[in-house]
Amino acid sequence: MISTRLRIAVAGFGPFPGVPKNPSGEIVRAIAKMRRLPTAGIALDTAIFPTAYGLADAELERLIAKKPGAIVLFGVAGRAKHIRVETVARNRASILHPDHTRFTPADRRLAAEGAEHLRVRGPAMRMRAAIRNAGVKAELSRDAGSYLCNAVFYRALAATAELKPAPLTFFIHVPPSDSNFSMGMLIRAGEAAVWTAASEAARVRAVPRRDG
Repeated sequence: MISTRLRIAVAGFGPFPGVPKNPSGEIVRAIAKMRRLPTAGIALDTAIFPTAYGLADAELERLIAKKPGAIVLFGVAGRAKHIRVETVARNRASILHPDHTRFTPADRRLAAEGAEHLRVRGPAMRMRAAIRNAGVKAELSRDAGSYLCNAVFYRALAATAELKPAPLTFFIHVPPSDSNFSMGMLIRAGEAAVWTAASEAARVRAVPRRDG
């Protein structure tokens, strides 16, 4: 059994220009109903972020305040031909593409003094394997884009970097649900991703702390 003290934060996004129905939000709604998680003693916190810079940041802060052992973020990549397990978040924002509120960042950098890039905090290869074992094609990716997905991934990594222990933090890009990737397939992949993150977070906590 996984400790009842373990919390997992899971979030996706709502609609945005060009995507009236975001599958990442549907994945989160399905995960919120997973019986396997509470049975294993996992406290689950979920959110569907508005696809807007300031509003998404506020929702992310709310999740982080609950001190999760792992954070799993989902977003949609319109041209993706498979699920992408992102491995790098970059300190950049698009000044061309407005968010759901029609706001466009004035600066290309998300954080003026921040690192140029931050790496995924957690075993990305194991995450990819878990999704593949669920019967869905998945690959590692080094480009989370320059829109809200990348911004939230970067801010989640930056905001939790100094926490002890810092939560495992993943971002999973999914393709649109269509004939090649049904919503059922994407949900199955999402459930596998969250269970893997929870299992890895529990394993990290179980490792004895070594001082000196």
